[in-house]
Amino acid sequence: MNATFSALKEFMSLGVEEKKEFAGKDVVDPIRYRGFDLTDIPNQPFTLWREKLWLDVNPKFHCPHKPQSLREVMVEYKERCGELSRTLMEAISDGLQLEHHYVDQVLGLDSSYQFFVANYYPPCPRPRQAIGLVPHTDICLFTLLIHNGVPGLQIEHEGNWYNVDSPNNSMVFNVSDQLEIFSNGRYKSLIHRVLVNERERMSIALDYGPSKETIVGPAAALVEKDGRAMYRSIKFEDYIERLFNNGEFISTYKQ
Repeated sequence: MNATFSALKEFMSLGVEEKKEFAGKDVVDPIRYRGFDLTDIPNQPFTLWREKLWLDVNPKFHCPHKPQSLREVMVEYKERCGELSRTLMEAISDGLQLEHHYVDQVLGLDSSYQFFVANYYPPCPRPRQAIGLVPHTDICLFTLLIHNGVPGLQIEHEGNWYNVDSPNNSMVFNVSDQLEIFSNGRYKSLIHRVLVNERERMSIALDYGPSKETIVGPAAALVEKDGRAMYRSIKFEDYIERLFNNGEFISTYKQ
């Protein structure tokens, strides 16, 4: 983990023009760097105090060519996260009382869409006037998150926000949108946000999803148990595009 964060810090320390080489031109480009931006939450201006680097890493691996150390550590980290993710999916299948091979096949996990989002939150002189990441849920099946030990992540439950105090060298598991849909609501996609402070914070999320070509809907066996599907089915690639282009969140698919 230390090597991963060192490589991320090396990338974030590149000059502004160097980082802009990797900005991308579209929200679906496989490599996308973004610096500071402004957003409204709601009707009140906040500074979005974050730099991020988005990397599609499966089924095809993408990474900036500099610094060289970033590609080296990300390749290894992606392989380890991939192995862990398949083990977690087996445990999820057991919890839902579904056959492993059925889940693999229906979600297209052999060509699972996976991406890293590397986040860098510089020290913020006025943290009450800024936010690191606005409240949201993640788009895939689940997210595996590591951080450099500086707090900031919060989760929402019944209208209240709670700090996620995970120890150093640990990994946080977040349920995401496609798992909520596939489980017919048994798992709930986690609303979370990131606050900033006067200390430097870094995190790296691996989002693990079905294949982009998969039509994701509630598992047939769970629909039979529940009497109906609680969510509409949709091709995962279309889900991503509608979210980014039209702001269609998971609540749109409840029925």
